[in-house]
Amino acid sequence: MEQRQQQLQKNTTVGGGFPWKSMVGFILCIALTAFSLCGLLYSSYEPKFLLVLVTGFAFVQALIQLFKLQPVD
Repeated sequence: MEQRQQQLQKNTTVGGGFPWKSMVGFILCIALTAFSLCGLLYSSYEPKFLLVLVTGFAFVQALIQLFKLQPVD
């Protein structure tokens, strides 16, 4: 039981107790969203290519969120 609590604390906090993994995941998602939006609005590529690109970034964002929510065992 104590080992599980230590592992959970190790994965969620660093030093002062701030959840760094959540913050890094959030920042990555915001950066990917901004990059996708800029690419969609300010490029001259074909719409089909942009749709594939934005869908790919959405998939990466979903993976980041799912990786962040994995249980610690």
